[in-house]
Amino acid sequence: MRITNQMMINSSMANIQVNKKQVNTLDTQLSTQKKINKPSEDPIIAIRALRLRASLNEVTQYLKKNIPDAQQWLSTTQGALTQGESVINKLYEYCNQGSSDSYASEQRNTIAESLKALKKTFYDEGNVDYAGRYVFTGYKTDTTLTYQSDALAAEADYTITQKFGRDDISSKTVYTNAYSNADILNLNVSYDADGNAVMPNVESVYRLRLGYSDVKNTGYSLSYNNTDISFAADGTATVTTYQLDANGNKQLDADGNPITTTTTVNPDANGQYSITDSTGTALTFTNTTDKNYIPGDNEIAFNATTGEVLMGENVYKQVYTSDSFSFTYQKDNFIKDDLNPTMYYDCVDNKTGIVYDKVREDVEYNINYAQKIKINTEANEAFDINLGRDIDDLVTSVQNVLDLESQISQVEGMMKQSQYSDTDSQKKLNSMLSGLNKQKTLAEDEMTKAFESGIGQMQGYKQTISLANADVGNRLTRLELTQGRLTEQFTNVTESKSANEDIDLEDVVVSYTSAQLVYNASLQAASKVVQQTLLDFLG
Repeated sequence: MRITNQMMINSSMANIQVNKKQVNTLDTQLSTQKKINKPSEDPIIAIRALRLRASLNEVTQYLKKNIPDAQQWLSTTQGALTQGESVINKLYEYCNQGSSDSYASEQRNTIAESLKALKKTFYDEGNVDYAGRYVFTGYKTDTTLTYQSDALAAEADYTITQKFGRDDISSKTVYTNAYSNADILNLNVSYDADGNAVMPNVESVYRLRLGYSDVKNTGYSLSYNNTDISFAADGTATVTTYQLDANGNKQLDADGNPITTTTTVNPDANGQYSITDSTGTALTFTNTTDKNYIPGDNEIAFNATTGEVLMGENVYKQVYTSDSFSFTYQKDNFIKDDLNPTMYYDCVDNKTGIVYDKVREDVEYNINYAQKIKINTEANEAFDINLGRDIDDLVTSVQNVLDLESQISQVEGMMKQSQYSDTDSQKKLNSMLSGLNKQKTLAEDEMTKAFESGIGQMQGYKQTISLANADVGNRLTRLELTQGRLTEQFTNVTESKSANEDIDLEDVVVSYTSAQLVYNASLQAASKVVQQTLLDFLG
């Protein structure tokens, strides 16, 4: 084959280009520290790099952002629960002290004020936030657990539905033949058939306690013994009864709807409603403001002031057996530090019509591949609304004793006044004084019992918040374990990514030096070929 100079030059130029390309490739690798600069250089490395980078981004998101954020949220929650438990411990101590009843009036008043302050402190712990998000209010992370001002509280107007079971039934002590301030001023004394003054006494009444006191005494409804009763603002009651089969189950029509009968009932002269429920049982309903009201055996009484539904003996037995009772009421006179009802109950905002169904509101974070963790604890899981109502009962029991001490002092003062110096007035005042002293003894006994009950109640609330705190601790432990696994995974993925993309610097430097030598040699060889012309061969 004939080899021409041009062919040799072309061959030399091609070799120079190949060597130059190799030098350029190695130079780029040294500059970027990466094996490839374009996917086309090595598609396998490129595809693997995309997968490893995506994995590394996910692991980084979990490890550097999600887990630390979840840990901070849970740590904030844990701190608040620990403080809440500390408050309950103090309440427990006060209950222990109060159960001994060895205090003077001033000390009792101090105890009452301390209980109120601790109640506020307890629920204030439910207002803690992390990064501007309140941690105990479910999905409503922009809303506090309690109203922070009277102005904000005044805007609240809700229809609240509470569902009760047999475990929600409690008893309260009421006084019979008790003397009121009006009785003292008017010297009203009751005598029996023998002419003896009727002395105060106590009775026990079954009750279902609402979450709030001072609620509206109109526009409420209840469901009891397969009977729905609603009370309108005009004073009428609408009673819906259900047709029941032999087993007490609701009968259905052809369309699958319960067969019902609706009647309207008006109150009698005493303000009582006579109602017949779905089982044909006669029932009386009463609206009362008397804190010592005693319902009849087949009677339900609603005290909007105290926030209580009182039950007679037969009503109590039915509710206990059925384990079911529902009461819907309205409240619009909230004040600062009151609890937001939407955190605890099914509610309807009477101003906007928005319906709030109380369901689980778990805030979850992704902390690993296909792995989530709940980071929030809801208020009803730790900050029981009934604790506040129990404290209110304790304060009321203390206040009852203080009020009676004041009434006794008032009667003793009246006995020294000239206008009551006549025999009849002195007799009445002496009878009152005896009655008030007995009532004070009864009230002190009830106060002691209330504090004794408070000991068990606070133990129950402590157990509730301790369980919530332990659950948070378990989730923190789970986070730490996941964090450890992700740290190892982060290292492994980072190493795999580096092995796939990054050059071995020593090898590339050696290869680059070798390529430079080859490139320079090819230049020198080519220069010799180019230097020779036709004249070099003539002679």
